[in-house]
Amino acid sequence: MESRLGEDNQRIHFFNLDILRFFAAFMIVFMHGYRAVLEWTQVPNVLLKNPVNKTYQDDNLNHMGLFFKRLIDNFDLGVEFFFLISGFLITYLLLAELKSSGKLNILKFYMRRILRIWPLYFLIIGLTPFIIDWTESTHPNYWWNIFFLNNYSAIIHSQFESGLAHLWSICIEEHFYIFWPILIYLTPRSKLRSLFIGIIGLSFFFKWYYFQYYPNGDFHLKLNSLCRMDTLAIGGWIAYSVVNKQPVFKFPGWVRFSVFFTFLVLMCFVDSHQVNNVFSAIFLRLIFTLLFAFILINYLFNPNVRFNFKKKNPLHYLGKISFGIYLYHNIFFGLLFQKIIWPFKLEGFWWFWVIYLSVIILISIMSFEIIEKPILKFKDRFSVVPNNR
Repeated sequence: MESRLGEDNQRIHFFNLDILRFFAAFMIVFMHGYRAVLEWTQVPNVLLKNPVNKTYQDDNLNHMGLFFKRLIDNFDLGVEFFFLISGFLITYLLLAELKSSGKLNILKFYMRRILRIWPLYFLIIGLTPFIIDWTESTHPNYWWNIFFLNNYSAIIHSQFESGLAHLWSICIEEHFYIFWPILIYLTPRSKLRSLFIGIIGLSFFFKWYYFQYYPNGDFHLKLNSLCRMDTLAIGGWIAYSVVNKQPVFKFPGWVRFSVFFTFLVLMCFVDSHQVNNVFSAIFLRLIFTLLFAFILINYLFNPNVRFNFKKKNPLHYLGKISFGIYLYHNIFFGLLFQKIIWPFKLEGFWWFWVIYLSVIILISIMSFEIIEKPILKFKDRFSVVPNNR
């Protein structure tokens, strides 16, 4: 099973959590890639009503095309999974530190987060102007991104900016990291459950408020940090529930099947982006979050889980480089099409996926080995409890 902090003070490491990270990242990468290939290159005839007309609009997509469009559009829920994993792991490490030393070193926490996120984050921002100029695209507003306000820029302007649009989720996590250790430190252990419930409740309130009173409420629901803290807090609640008891969950096979079947049906037939009433505004994505929570708990704490890898494999490594995969994937679309796909007439649907995935994974591997790994070793100097985060 997973290695966790116990009496022997061993290194905290949830062995297969890297695989969950990879799948969360892959959902986002695949979703953005699918949208790009539909817009920038040839659409497979099997998805079209009229193969002569290559447009990807809904009125030209057949039943299979519409099905895949909805399913893959829902892949942006991978961000929800990322938030849940971050809330769980960060809270677990903070509570483990409290348990082992009786206090929190908040400055060291900030240093660990800075060293993990900022080098790659600001590298992406630094590379973007050169890529934009090379592809003659429109520059985003870099200052919003430098100060981790990308999400609020999109809300104010009611649109995403090219190149750095995907950094909104990193900004929300950074806002979470600023306040979370302070809240954990100031809240008595016996009141932590109330803290999580209170934050989830506040998030529901802000979702209701922005849905009711703001014309661009859908942007607030997705991008406003106040509306997205519920998923992070749910991850924290899971960590709180397991950090002391370290339970083992043995879900019966029929329960696992029912949950995964429900998840698959919802992914295929429910539009998670719809915001047409109070229920969909507040609770629709919460349903998916709770299903992700079951997947997380089942995969980490169920000894009978399927595909519980005992040894490291390529998926673990892809999970380790998933932060790079997420950050790099969105800034290269224009470059791929203008400098590789179109000049070399590689406009086929499958050619795109071969080139796109190969380039992103190769760049992420180089980034991890050359840039991230040395910084992560330095980051360990600021660890209070041993961990592989």
